[in-house]
Formats: sequence, structure tokens, C-alpha cells
Amino acid sequence: MINYIKPSFSIFGLEIYWYAICILIGVILAVLAGVREGKKIGIPSDYIYTGVVIVLPCAILGARLWWDIFNADKIHSFVDVFAIWDGGLAIQGGVLAALLTIYIYCRVRKFSFYRILDVVAPGFLIGQICGRWGNFCNHELYGPAIKNVQLFKNLLPSFITENMYIGGEYYHPTFLYESLLNLVGLVLMLVARRKFKRLESGDLIGGYLAWYGVVRIPIELLRSNSGANEILMAGPVPMSILISIIFIVCGITLLVVKRFVGPRVNYSELMKTIKENRYDTILFDLDGTLLNTRELINRSFVHTFEHFRPDKVLTDEELDSFFGPSLRQTFSRFSEDEQEIEEMVKYYREYNVTVHDEIVTAFPGAKSLIKTLARKGYKVGVVSSKKTDLVEHGLELFGMLENVRVVIGEEDVKKPKPDPEGILMAMEMLHSKKALYVGDGVGDIEAGKNAGIDTVGVLYSNRKEQILAAEPTYTIQNLNDMLTILVE
Repeated sequence: MINYIKPSFSIFGLEIYWYAICILIGVILAVLAGVREGKKIGIPSDYIYTGVVIVLPCAILGARLWWDIFNADKIHSFVDVFAIWDGGLAIQGGVLAALLTIYIYCRVRKFSFYRILDVVAPGFLIGQICGRWGNFCNHELYGPAIKNVQLFKNLLPSFITENMYIGGEYYHPTFLYESLLNLVGLVLMLVARRKFKRLESGDLIGGYLAWYGVVRIPIELLRSNSGANEILMAGPVPMSILISIIFIVCGITLLVVKRFVGPRVNYSELMKTIKENRYDTILFDLDGTLLNTRELINRSFVHTFEHFRPDKVLTDEELDSFFGPSLRQTFSRFSEDEQEIEEMVKYYREYNVTVHDEIVTAFPGAKSLIKTLARKGYKVGVVSSKKTDLVEHGLELFGMLENVRVVIGEEDVKKPKPDPEGILMAMEMLHSKKALYVGDGVGDIEAGKNAGIDTVGVLYSNRKEQILAAEPTYTIQNLNDMLTILVE
């Protein structure tokens, strides 16, 4: 008796298709492999995860619409156009849709298209290796009938041979041929990106297109002799063969032309550069960087000057200049009396603490960024010109303190920013090998430079021009942009 592998099974009354499971396994393995390689060539995992959420539905839609184009006679309603539960996905349409979506995604996120494709190309092969076993479970896309049945049974395990017994005959398991050939292609690709020193970013997708085309043509010729009438046709020519030829031409053309046009990045050198420039520590300023305290600071200064200098009307330029320096540095500009300066500092702080919680807000993405950095293994610290207890209170208020390992405040250092003492102290406490300091003021950027580390200037404060003039290593429009800078 022949025991077929059923295309589906039920769990609590819900019908589960093996084809869907095979595709899902392929997607998961491709994503895991992509994230792992992405770390080595400077692609944050968040980019990959977000990209998968966007690209996968578009690829499935593309695969379905590609099938619809060549099976218009089977479409009788709008629902039929998207009825993938009844079968009908064409991998080539999925690949084309995925490539287009990835290109748009890279343009929007302003990231290297070639570099993204360096992790996508192996993922395509992984997905196809797994997906073809879904065809096996569905008893579809097989080749012609087997002539030497005994040899066929001797060479392959029974679960394959018996599942290829269809309508009274054994058929060539073309799913297995294509899956194994793609596995060979995957191994070659993985070896090439580690051993082939002349490999350039973008070469892998060219290699994938050429390999896919070369593999698909003979497989498609076998399928065309199965008698199952499952081949998508473009007139007298099987569409898959036509597209495969186009893939081969495009792949080879890309490998050649890209060496004369566009950016050239050696893959080995890219990995080396990323490894050498990997940050392990991220240090932040607090006010104006993680927390929006401008209104609080302005009110506190106005309140203090109304008490000590009632005739003094603070201009916007003066208020802006108070943002960054320590309180002692600021009040020393208006008094030479040490006792009065101490009283001004005390008066300012008392009012500041009183209204702090009702005025201060966290900048969008601050909490999630700190949590993400800690989860990914970065050492996170805060170096501020405020008193340590106030810094810790602000961080705790917005749920960030638990993920911050070190807090350096005003009383912890002898010299305030732009002196690098606070930054160097934090780096020593965290045993940092390579740190990055993020701030919103010129003093922050100068302190980072004086510490000999790279800096990030935030451009969402109203001191954009000053930040740009200070020439930080990087600039960001929002805190989520930090993930484009960091390499996990």
C-alpha cells in the first residue's frame, strides 16, 4: 500500500498546510542567517527584521500575481486573485517583487542596496531549498515518469519514492534535484564570502541570479515532460525558462558592469573595517539628548534671575547659552561672589526639582533605544553636567535607569565638559574598548573629541547650526537613527 504524505493536517480543527510550514521554516532560517551575517557587514538586525515584515508580504503577493498572469482562465472573482490557500505561487514572481521592494526600502532608509542584497542572496537560496519540500508534500512540480523503478527505490529513501508514486507511476522528484542544487549554490556562496578575497559587495546577488537560472532551466525541462500541465507558459515558451535566461544574463551583467560603474566595496575589507570600528560602549548626555528639559531649564533660570537679578531680562540667546554648561559656570558669568553663586545654584535646583516631573518629557524613542542597546550587549552610560541624583531620577522617571550601567554627574568630576574627565571616568568604569558619546551641545562634542572618541550630534534640538559647526563624527535626526551608526 502506498503511503502518501498528506499536504495538510489539523490542529484543534485548524487545517495546517505542510507547504506553508516549509516556507515558514525557510523564512526563519533565512532571517537568522541574515541577522548573523548582517552584524559582520554593518547591518543592524532591526533593519533586517523590519525589512522582512515589509518584504515578505510583498514577495508572497508578487508570487501570487505572477501565477495569476499566466492562469487568467482560473480567475473568476476578485477573491480568486489572492486565493493562495487554493495553491498557486510562482517563485520567480516572488523574487522579482522582493528585489523591487528591497530596492525601495533601501532608498527610503538611505542604506546600501548592495549590502542588503549581500544577506538577502543566501536567504533566497535558503527559502527555495526549504520551499521545494512544500511542493513535495503537495505532490506537484515533479518530472517525467521513472523508467528504472528499482534503481530509483535503491537510491532514495522510501518516504520520497512513495510520495512520488502518483496516478500509478513513479515520477522524478525534481523538488529534490532543485533543493540539492540550491544547497550546493548556498555552500559555494558561503565559502566565497569568506575565502574569495576579490569578492565585492553586491557580487552575491549577481551570483544568485546566474545560479538560479542555470539550475532552474534543466529542472523546468524535466517538469515540462511530466504531463501534469503545471508549467506557466508565455506562448510556446515556458515562462520559467525565459525568466531564468533573463536572470542568467542579468546576473553575469551585474558581476561585470558593477566593476566599472558605481561604488566598489571589497567584502573582506568591509568585514575587517566593521570589526575594527565596532563600538562596545554608548555614552549619552541627558538634557537635550535623552530628555527634553528645555522648558524646565528655561523656567528654572527665569525663576532664579527674577529672585537674584529682578532687573535682568534674559534673552532667548542667553537662555540658549545656559543649556549645556554647569550651573556654576553659568551663574559665574553674572556674579563674582562665591556665596551668592552657591545660593543661586541652590535656589535653581530647589525650583527645578519641584516642577521637574510635570514639565520634563523623554524624546521619542529614548526608552526603546536604551533598552535595545542594553539587550544587544552595549554598555550604556550617561555623562551629564547635572547632579547625579537628578540624572538618576530623570532616567528612572522614564524607565531608562535599569538599562544604564554608569551615571556620571556634576559632583563626580573636578572639571566639567568640555573637559573629558567624565567621559574617561565612565569608560574606565565600563572597561570600554571603543566608545561613542552622544550629545546635543558643542561642549558635548568637544568633550568627546577631547576624550579621543567618536561623537554623535543630535539635530532635533534648536542648536543644529552650532552642532554642525562643531563637526561631530556623526549626526542624527532622531534617536532611532543611532541604529544606522552602530554595528552589533
